[in-house]
Amino acid sequence: MLAVLLVVALAFPAWGGGAPEIIVPELSAVELPPGKTSLSVDEEPLKGLIATARAEGYRVTAVLPRDRLDPGIWRVLWSAWGEGAKNYPVARRESFLFVLPFGMTPVGMSGYSNATAGNNTTHIGRDASGFAHMVWGDAWRPGWHEGARYRRGVALPDGTVRFETDIVDLAPNPGDWRAMPSLAVVGNTIHFTWQADGTVRYRFLMHEGAIWSWSDAVDTRAVSSGRDTGPSIAADGNGIHILTPDGVYTTSHDSGRTWTTETVPFGTNVKVKTASLTLDSAGRPLAAASVIVKDAPAYSEERGSGGYWTLRLARRLAAGAWEAMPGPLDGRPEWAAPEQPSEDVLSDWVRVLEDRTGGMHATWHGTSVSRIYGNDRAYYAWRPSGGAWRSPVSLREPAPRNGFGWSYAPGLTMDADKAMPLVFFTMRSGWRSSGFDANLDLFRDGARIAPTLPVTRFAREAIVSGEMTQGLAAWFPTAAPSLVRGPDGRVWIDVLMTLAPTGVTAPAVIVWRRLDVTDWLNAAGQ
Repeated sequence: MLAVLLVVALAFPAWGGGAPEIIVPELSAVELPPGKTSLSVDEEPLKGLIATARAEGYRVTAVLPRDRLDPGIWRVLWSAWGEGAKNYPVARRESFLFVLPFGMTPVGMSGYSNATAGNNTTHIGRDASGFAHMVWGDAWRPGWHEGARYRRGVALPDGTVRFETDIVDLAPNPGDWRAMPSLAVVGNTIHFTWQADGTVRYRFLMHEGAIWSWSDAVDTRAVSSGRDTGPSIAADGNGIHILTPDGVYTTSHDSGRTWTTETVPFGTNVKVKTASLTLDSAGRPLAAASVIVKDAPAYSEERGSGGYWTLRLARRLAAGAWEAMPGPLDGRPEWAAPEQPSEDVLSDWVRVLEDRTGGMHATWHGTSVSRIYGNDRAYYAWRPSGGAWRSPVSLREPAPRNGFGWSYAPGLTMDADKAMPLVFFTMRSGWRSSGFDANLDLFRDGARIAPTLPVTRFAREAIVSGEMTQGLAAWFPTAAPSLVRGPDGRVWIDVLMTLAPTGVTAPAVIVWRRLDVTDWLNAAGQ
């Protein structure tokens, strides 16, 4: 589910023949400075961004629809002027510009709305020195190549960001739109994985002081053919562990030089749909998968088709030895195989993490209520150490009268024994969707202990303001696996998301959202 692609149609020269090409900034987005709610073309950083547009041998100007730009997406008309062309430009180009509120830093661009999918893998994390590392997939942007991208930055005490790198290709030969990268951070070493040409690739980055060192990219030979999710990676001081969306597990204990491969026993006569991997409290690989037990020739979001997908968990005990683990849906009638061919009981995008006490936490989305493909609710469930799974909790109930629609692909962040699921959901105005917003919840011992915290409100604000063309959709927001605690006592959660326009056809921006959760945790007594 949710293999949705963003069609890209950027700008074009207004004239044919020998008209010069106007080159616009690759990262066409700015973050408002602290305390600012809008920007004019004469203010930084918008002024500096506009100045980077160029056409060789010509002067380039930009026309914007308003004198001051609020957060949203805005159309820009670029013009190239020659010395003798005083009354009309020699070329024109149209593109779009994102203006983001303070605390949402643009990192990169992508023409692919699944750029940060799926939420069952990690895309952002901070190392022991405080550097934030981010990966995403770039694709389907005319003039730009496709593949796994990386960037590194640091959050300064005043809340602003300083980037330590430009946008970097993870692969030495990029070009795969299904790269689907993810990462794992261990101390000051960052482990990366992605898929290319049907197999899993790996490399690492480490630093000592100011010296940063990349390893070569390695083909592990493990089969990885996911279309809407990619490989999931976990690592510690004992080794590197990768699980592919085909249910293939591969591991290395010599910094990626050699790999051994196994197939995780998720059950007979099933096909893995999506999968994720973590290390349990004892450092053992813990794998989770959505498996297709009964597929349908075709699925419809209007009616069920008889499909049945369920969740399976397995823990690795030794080389080649896995034990099946109880799953959060086992024995629950509402999640059992449908009895009617007109129903779908589907569960997907599973992620499982274990806390330091041995408690297990799971998130996923599924159709146990609607019984129709794509009409999903996101869920969270908890199992105490040595106990049984408690009843799943719906994270965002549909409420059509209030504009809330289906919810999808929840991510998961842990803080000791507290779980913070991150979910994105449809906002609707009548029959029309205005995109996705995202929320964060706080659970302890399987119970919600704080009010839901908004992560984005762009879609809701577009409905309230009536400015539907300004709508932005938070596709696949994915949070770092742990919180960041500053020396001043403030607590932050890092979120990487794909922020896609809903009212115009344009690429999406990849955004690093630094969300202060200090007061939220304090209000819950945490």
